[in-house]
Amino acid sequence: MTHRGLASRIRTTLPYAASAALLVLFGLVLAYAAAVVAANGWSQSLRILRWGFPGVTSSAQFPQRVVPTIPHPQELPQHLLTHFPQDVILPGHNGSRVNLEQFLRDTNTRAFIVVRGDQVIYERYFHGSNHASLQLSFSTVKSLMSTLVGIAIQEGKIRSVQDQVTEYLPELSGRGLDALTIRDLLTMSSGIPFQNADVFPLLAPFTDEAKLFYTQDARRRALGVHAGPEPVGKYFRYNDYHPLLEAVILERVTGRSVSAYLSEKLWKPLGMTAPASWNLDRPSGMEKTEDGLNARAIDFARFGLLFLHHGRWQGRQLVPRAWVDEAVTFDPSDQRPWRVSAYWPAQGGFYKYHWWGLHGTSGPDDYFALGHLGQVIYVSPAHHAVVVRFGGESRLEQAWPLAIRRLLSQVPVQR
Repeated sequence: MTHRGLASRIRTTLPYAASAALLVLFGLVLAYAAAVVAANGWSQSLRILRWGFPGVTSSAQFPQRVVPTIPHPQELPQHLLTHFPQDVILPGHNGSRVNLEQFLRDTNTRAFIVVRGDQVIYERYFHGSNHASLQLSFSTVKSLMSTLVGIAIQEGKIRSVQDQVTEYLPELSGRGLDALTIRDLLTMSSGIPFQNADVFPLLAPFTDEAKLFYTQDARRRALGVHAGPEPVGKYFRYNDYHPLLEAVILERVTGRSVSAYLSEKLWKPLGMTAPASWNLDRPSGMEKTEDGLNARAIDFARFGLLFLHHGRWQGRQLVPRAWVDEAVTFDPSDQRPWRVSAYWPAQGGFYKYHWWGLHGTSGPDDYFALGHLGQVIYVSPAHHAVVVRFGGESRLEQAWPLAIRRLLSQVPVQR
């Protein structure tokens, strides 16, 4: 065959090959979409495929319920440090100093606040956020959920964390969960199967985390759980069903929505600077108590201050001191193997009542609420400080607590 003939055949064959490849690709896309629909149903599949990976603006996709505050709230006192360190040493930089504000910008941080001695000493906003912007809590809201459980116990609406969950949710009886206690929910040891979405991206729509994030019937999903191969109370496995089950319990014992209970017991008594909003699974539906509270960063900081003060705020004991201490204090008898995040106890960390803890090098332990993409409400009794960080950047999600602890050690003492 001549070169001219070969070239002609190639020109003739290439379009067919390209068309065949496109058909194969189209078929694979259709097969994948069909698998997603089979796993999630049409409506939820459209939400998953349309909205994709949850981000800091995901609240725009959900209906919301308002969490009211008082009519005329007051801001926290400010004493901004003019000498707040700008060139700091942070983990992962081989001991080199980095510019703090540039680091915050580069990590898609939207809000970063340091409160010490009940005064705001550092407050910065980036990427279009400002003091009035509402930040999406993601899983930091779990720490508020456990606090509401503690308040309900103090009020006698729940007897104890040792109560069996089936006393409040009889629907779960006979599913291998009769031994499940409220404490098991708070410490992430239910044994209920749950798959996180930190898998190969194409597999994410098939995980429990994705299904729960985009569900339009969170109550049905939560009350549909059953026991898995792991015994109740034996292992640590992070599970987003737990705060939803806690929410149903709170609804039943208080006779009101979780938003209303949060407003009455915390938002108004703390004098939060603005109303919050809670994402719902559908209009007039159930709060997404696993990840969906929207509030100002400074108000999340105020919640951290409540814990720094052992549940007391302006002369009132809003949360029992015994509950605060129990919720954040390491339990040396807790020797459960960790099925996920096993690196954390290896680094001196622990988990208690929806709070993560970090053993101090000297003095009391630090503890914090932690959420997807590195949302953090960090409480350091040793430094008498609270630090909040909200924003994006999945690569540093687990590193933020260590970075904040390192930063606090470099902040000069006020004079």
